[in-house]
Amino acid sequence: MVETGIRFIHEPKEAPYGIVAVFEDLYGNLWDLVEFTDGR
Repeated sequence: MVETGIRFIHEPKEAPYGIVAVFEDLYGNLWDLVEFTDGR
């Protein structure tokens, strides 16, 4: 079984500019995932 190595740090939440989620990869790097809702 291969593990993706990515996990949620913060579940997606609403922000003024869209939806934000934070992930951590295998190396402990944090990644922000933003889905903009203002047309960008």
